[in-house]
Amino acid sequence: MLSLLSKNVTLVALVAACAASGTGCYADAQIEPVAAYGYEPQYYDGYVVYYDGGGRPYYHNGGSISFVPSESPYYGGYVSHYRANGAAYGRWNASAGARFHGYRSGVRNHR
Repeated sequence: MLSLLSKNVTLVALVAACAASGTGCYADAQIEPVAAYGYEPQYYDGYVVYYDGGGRPYYHNGGSISFVPSESPYYGGYVSHYRANGAAYGRWNASAGARFHGYRSGVRNHR
């Protein structure tokens, strides 16, 4: 418990120091995907949707990947989303995407 308190105090001190100095540093305490790099991730059954080189949607599930079934009523929406946002997705995936492999929100969106 003391270790957790120590980490929290350190994080607060770091954030306060950065804010006071205006250096632009930040502490990445984010635990769920959010819009970044001009891209907002989509979800399938609560999992973050990723895209292969051909734009096919998939998600990380228990250490492996599963492709969104083309029979899903949402498949076309995922493909359209990628076509409209492919460049922003590439930036997001290269910088932040790997952190959310296997992430599953409590809310199950499309399936």
